[in-house]
Amino acid sequence: MGNQASKVLANSASSKKKRAGLVNQQRPSSTTSQGNYDWLENDPYPNRSSDNIDAAISAVISHQQKKTRKTTMSSQLSPSSAMTASNAFSNRRKSISEFFARRKQSLISMSPYAGQDDMKEFDRLQRQHYLLKSTRKGNTWAPIQSPKVIVEAGTRNGIWALEMATHYTDSQVLGLDLKPPGLQAGSPSNLRYNQTDITESWPMNDNSIDFIFQRNMYLHIKQDQWPKVLEEIFRVLKPGGYVELLEVEVCHHNPGPVQQAFENFFKEQCKELKLDLNFAETMMTHLQELGFVEIEKRVLDIPIGEWPSEGELKQCGFINKEIQKALLKLKKDAYVPKWGISPADYDLAVNEVLDEFEEYQSFSRFNCWIARKPL
Repeated sequence: MGNQASKVLANSASSKKKRAGLVNQQRPSSTTSQGNYDWLENDPYPNRSSDNIDAAISAVISHQQKKTRKTTMSSQLSPSSAMTASNAFSNRRKSISEFFARRKQSLISMSPYAGQDDMKEFDRLQRQHYLLKSTRKGNTWAPIQSPKVIVEAGTRNGIWALEMATHYTDSQVLGLDLKPPGLQAGSPSNLRYNQTDITESWPMNDNSIDFIFQRNMYLHIKQDQWPKVLEEIFRVLKPGGYVELLEVEVCHHNPGPVQQAFENFFKEQCKELKLDLNFAETMMTHLQELGFVEIEKRVLDIPIGEWPSEGELKQCGFINKEIQKALLKLKKDAYVPKWGISPADYDLAVNEVLDEFEEYQSFSRFNCWIARKPL
């Protein structure tokens, strides 16, 4: 992890008073990033956005209920977040939520590989999906009309593909993944999943897909594999078809000193795994070189924590902080032996990071590229 990062983590074990002094001393005030929250002003579907936030909060509540066995929302959410959560969802949202509850139970009972961490990751991905859907005001930004065939590359828990199949009932929706979720009773008839390594050749013909969506796959695609993945996307897209790539940046903006220690170690890991830390700067060039046209890049910033004063930002920040906390806890078993610290010290460091999110006004940045294959 490096001596400097280890020193910062060691400081995190000291008292709150000492930590506060460290934070004030190291606060990077001259380089503080300002987030782009224009998405707050561009919501043509405010009710739908509210439903998506409710769904994300519901996923958080469900996770906390299983952990604490408390029955009231006020015991699980901060007052500012709990007040804004509604009690009713649309019939479609209820149907999808029930479907995923069945899928999760099936994963628990049927898969010999589904451990506790798998369940936690399932919950985290579901929260993240609804958070992104809320801030993006839908599941896509690409100007698709009536696509006949939709593909999600790297479907993970399959929720995006499921919702697209539910919305576009006349479309065929296919989710690709090395470990695709299985279809359960009640799955839409136009939804399929296929076991596919998206870094290899895709199992479909040239010019056969109308729309391809890919989200948060930078940890699964090595630097020298990106050209192959994008080439396959270009090959299978129909002329005039769209691709939409949504990737979160490797490091958060406005990190505190302990968060920087985590991120420095994470970047070292990425380099060892030969992952592309600069994909946000190189993606546009890759798309242009392949021949894509009408390439558009959008930036989406989401606060981490309840530091914003604006209500929706505060609510989204609460959900994002829960997502980051879950991710840090999932990394515990891998990080503790590599760092040579005790589990208790790791937990303390995580708590310091969660405090820093609020104090430093941290946020996550998502970059989205939308491009069309020429006619």
